[in-house]
Amino acid sequence: MRSLVAFLPLYVAALALLALDFWLVGLTVESPSFALQCWALASAGIVGNFLQTHLSQGRWLGGVLGWGGQLVLLSLLFGSSLLPFSEGVPSDIAWLSVISLVTVFVAFWVGRFWGQFYAGLSFLVVPTLSLFGLIIPIYVTAETVSGLCAALVIGLFLVSAESLLLRWQRGQWGPMTPLMLWRYCWRLAVTVSALVLTVGLLLVPPASLLQEPLSRQLMRLPRIQFATPVGGGVKFPAVWTMPGGPLNLPDTVLYEVKGSSYPRWRVRTYTHYLGSGWRVSLLDNKPQFPLAVRRLSRPKVLEFVWETAPSHPKETATVTALAGFLTETPVPGILHRLRVAQGWGAGRGTRDGTWESSQPTLYLFRTPTGCLLPVNGWDANFYQVTARPIPEELPPKETDPPLSPQERRVLTSFPFYLQRVAALAQQITRGLRSPYTKAKALEAFLRTNYRYSIAPPPAWRSRRDVVAFFLFEAREGACDWFASALALMCRAVGIPARVITGFYSDELTPEGTLLIRASHAHAWVEAYIDGHGWVTLDATPSSAITRRLSLLQRLQQWVTRSYRLSLVNPHLLWWLVAVLWAIAAFPLVVQGGRFVWATYRPKPRWRYLVDAYLAAVGFAQRIGLPLDFSATPWENARRCEGILRFPLAGKAAFRRLADLVVMALYAGVEPSEKDCELAQEALRTFRQQARNYARWFARSQWSWQSVKEWLSRW
Repeated sequence: MRSLVAFLPLYVAALALLALDFWLVGLTVESPSFALQCWALASAGIVGNFLQTHLSQGRWLGGVLGWGGQLVLLSLLFGSSLLPFSEGVPSDIAWLSVISLVTVFVAFWVGRFWGQFYAGLSFLVVPTLSLFGLIIPIYVTAETVSGLCAALVIGLFLVSAESLLLRWQRGQWGPMTPLMLWRYCWRLAVTVSALVLTVGLLLVPPASLLQEPLSRQLMRLPRIQFATPVGGGVKFPAVWTMPGGPLNLPDTVLYEVKGSSYPRWRVRTYTHYLGSGWRVSLLDNKPQFPLAVRRLSRPKVLEFVWETAPSHPKETATVTALAGFLTETPVPGILHRLRVAQGWGAGRGTRDGTWESSQPTLYLFRTPTGCLLPVNGWDANFYQVTARPIPEELPPKETDPPLSPQERRVLTSFPFYLQRVAALAQQITRGLRSPYTKAKALEAFLRTNYRYSIAPPPAWRSRRDVVAFFLFEAREGACDWFASALALMCRAVGIPARVITGFYSDELTPEGTLLIRASHAHAWVEAYIDGHGWVTLDATPSSAITRRLSLLQRLQQWVTRSYRLSLVNPHLLWWLVAVLWAIAAFPLVVQGGRFVWATYRPKPRWRYLVDAYLAAVGFAQRIGLPLDFSATPWENARRCEGILRFPLAGKAAFRRLADLVVMALYAGVEPSEKDCELAQEALRTFRQQARNYARWFARSQWSWQSVKEWLSRW
């Protein structure tokens, strides 16, 4: 039974580590159900291993949990119902989900088959480090940093408990209780964690360690701009950073738009701020099936319909990709309807703006934010789109449906360390009541107090968050800096906001055709006004949005394309380290307090005599004198007198101490204040004479001869 209870802390720590891992995984992949399923399956494996290895009566139940959980896991994997992502998800999210499933398999197999001592659960620390290595570049918040420190403590607890249990089973450790295991392991885990974090932060200051994602620190990943030239077109990635300045994109015409002169064409929406850029949310990438798919009277032409509300104004246009294929599919607002050829490859145009194709069927999906999901390999060169533009003024009531609690949580997420940005936003909106007037005030503040620049100073020199650097130091930047600052300031005052990337163009030909160039790539903000819906906000000065760049400006832009990422306030780590050191020092403080209390508390006079005698015996043992605590005071006095070459003053002092102790303990004589003073004086004399004896005649414990003897034994 003792063995069973001794193993409980190890398995409890393993379950806590898994709960911490999958909680952060759920926050990162935005799928609490995926994280809960992973934790439930991994916990079933851990509990099953515990029952099979430590309970003879529960082996059959442990086997059922182990094999049944693995069958459930395999069935969920083959049924694709466990994976929280669909096609087109960022690769970092996909890898994080895969490593999470690997952690589940490890929980099933490692506890039972990792060695014969059944203490291999510390191997869970390996996938835990992998999970944090993937989470930190994607989702760095106070929860992640705190979770990393907690996982370090729990992981070291597992490792120390594994080592202790292994020694105990091999007979190298004496009698052990669960309380002994707990005290030893948690003190070691907390102390080592604090030491590791302190040394790490001293060697690599947090202001530089957390300036960029861990993956970029280790592998020097390339810069990711919000619009990247790809094969004659422009691609908007799922994750992008903010190096500063406009994009180095050519003036090549990508699209010709007929039937509409609306300037804003949406491509992607971003909700997660990383301190250096933005990342799409899995909520934004969830595919929405069309309400209807109709075949038009013309053959081989399909019409996808997602919304049919006729009350809102719409824009209908025919878009032609001059490159002969579509790298992105911009739409002028919330996508309602799309007409497209029924296949892959170029088609034959018709007079009504549609076209025909004899290629295989193509099926399209819309995102919840109204954009078209990216389609790989789509070689069509034009399409007809109908969309509802998002107004730049306050929309009518109930234009858009209310946000769900999860959407509101994501769209109002604000970095905890940008307190100065939050204070600035609150100062600007002070006295304003409605969310719309607050949003417009923030937009006007950025437009009038900050300058558009093609070559802002590099953010890495200040080692600060990019938005904070833009607002308080540079005070100039490009559209991505303006949009990021406006979105975060809206969130700081409680307004849900997201960043939109796409194109802004007001360049019309004499025939009325709208031209969209690669250099028209732009970023702006959409804010949600409760009771009304989404509204477009653009803090970038209007004169700079469609500005053409000269050769000299392009050269300046290329030279200043240096940046550094910033994720989290480094002071948080120091606070966490301070807490760990406080926890680690608590037992020492308690023991020190006990020692001080035992030394200086009021006590009877005979106790002073006994303490002086015991201190003298202990000191004598440390220098090698043949005195013993189990002997009587007079026996120790005779042994001291029999030591050759020991100073006579020392022998007399120890004899005096022995006489005083015998008088107080055995004769029943109450000692006086003078007796206590004599005992302290005798202790000082004995110590001094014992030191002289050790210096003159005793053999040094660390002499060269002792070192040679120690080496010969090994």
